[in-house]
Amino acid sequence: MTTQPAPQKKRALQILWWVLLVTAIALLAWTVASRFGVVTPPPLPAVGNQPLLGHTPSEKNKNAYLSKDDPTLAVETLPPRRFQIIDVHEHLKGEEEAVRLLAEMEKLGIKRTILMASTIYTLTLNPIYGFEGFKENNEAILALEKKWPDRFAAFVTFNPLDEGNLELVKDYVARGADGVKLYLGHGEKTGKGPFHVMPLDDPRMEPFWAYAEETQLPMVVHINLNKYWDETLRLLEKHPYLRLNIPHFGLHKNSEGKLKRLAWLLQRYPNVYTDVSFGFYTFQIEGFEQLGRWRSRSREWLAANKDKVLFASDMVLEPSKDQPYIENTLRSYLQFLEMERWRFFLAPGYTMHGMHLDDDVLERIYQKNPARWLLLDAQGALPDRSTSGPIDGMPAAQRPPLPPLDPASIPAFTSAPKKTPAAAKESGEDDDGKGGGCEHEPLDDDGVGEAP
Repeated sequence: MTTQPAPQKKRALQILWWVLLVTAIALLAWTVASRFGVVTPPPLPAVGNQPLLGHTPSEKNKNAYLSKDDPTLAVETLPPRRFQIIDVHEHLKGEEEAVRLLAEMEKLGIKRTILMASTIYTLTLNPIYGFEGFKENNEAILALEKKWPDRFAAFVTFNPLDEGNLELVKDYVARGADGVKLYLGHGEKTGKGPFHVMPLDDPRMEPFWAYAEETQLPMVVHINLNKYWDETLRLLEKHPYLRLNIPHFGLHKNSEGKLKRLAWLLQRYPNVYTDVSFGFYTFQIEGFEQLGRWRSRSREWLAANKDKVLFASDMVLEPSKDQPYIENTLRSYLQFLEMERWRFFLAPGYTMHGMHLDDDVLERIYQKNPARWLLLDAQGALPDRSTSGPIDGMPAAQRPPLPPLDPASIPAFTSAPKKTPAAAKESGEDDDGKGGGCEHEPLDDDGVGEAP
């Protein structure tokens, strides 16, 4: 038996050692770079000119789709544009993403988009991050608002645990911020810890809430109403005129009881709105399927609350989200709201039921409600908030006390046991579930729905 000469064996071990060392250094460098936002984890599959995935509806979700496909509809089928839309809720990393977004806004008739400040975690979904990097993104979106003042508005954010937040917000507003995005009330967590670090009505937040109500500063506050309903009521009873968008239907639209309770909230508080966004593509699929399964109920609710619903998609744009992804995502929300039947780019093998809202409801969701919430003037311009005084040209709002809160007036909401498919279909109500959708909160299953 022959053996490898000692010098050759030694050299082979040296080469192996160097390969392992270089690999270890490269992994360490990547980890450090990721930690400080220099690189991000491998991106999600880009859309390109193909669907992101060919989603197949589950048995429970099939009633969101026609039982027989309509071959006359393509993924791109969309009625002619006839509204100048204001999109109230999107995220992006920087100018490259803004340029891609502007191109699609132009195609789809979106006049202005409100940019929400993001943490590194929000932009990457990398669990090594916590609530950090938001100040850099604040500055990025402020610069974009300054470069394209007629197309963008900037909503900055802050960490509720930090000291000096009121002074920080006042400085941002003086430098051009148009509102605030808060992750307080978010039911899920960043990689390192929770978004919801204190109750909504915690005394540490009181100076900010008082300032926001007094100045009528618009806010997007991601509140999971399933988890934080009582906190929300306490906050709004103390500050009933907060100018507030609770996005994603407050994660509160997957049963008849929840929808009634959300409607009650919108009706009681004059400046509280919700938006139609669902965020991350898996949650968009689930959200469209939930509303589409119960399309008659969903359509009636949107029409009944047509003065309190805003348009948005809640995309988080970073380098992996290409131009077709942006166009497909924005167009899909327009298709879902406007068309009776349409082809969803994430489930291209099926024809989906849409809301088929009339022009009056669409105009309010697309134009009138966002303009009222943002306090736009007759020319569509944002208020000048650069001084601490009243907004120029805008009379002081009348804010009479609300009628005393009658707990008995709040629609009952209890977690009911799951119904059989037959019982759910007969009653017209799905089960209540516990969760909801957005960037990081998956939706719970909620029953069968109407017949296809």
